[in-house]
Amino acid sequence: MKLTFTEEQIANELHKIYLEEDDLLMEGEFVTGEGKNYIITGVATIEGERYHEFEIEFELTEEPAEETLEAIMQTDWEWYDFLC
Repeated sequence: MKLTFTEEQIANELHKIYLEEDDLLMEGEFVTGEGKNYIITGVATIEGERYHEFEIEFELTEEPAEETLEAIMQTDWEWYDFLC
């Protein structure tokens, strides 16, 4: 499944994730996956440098109530990893 962020979701900053321990700001373009495992793809800003088509794989602590970007992005992450 692939879910792309809408203009409204972007305006509401649903697409933004800040990972404090890595000092990384992710601006997602879309999310793929299902169940508890997903990959968010977008633009990452690390130490002032922007990286396009950056991917973060993550697992949710529980399956979202429904497979919508709102439900997925509002669920806590169990773990994440950067894909190269």
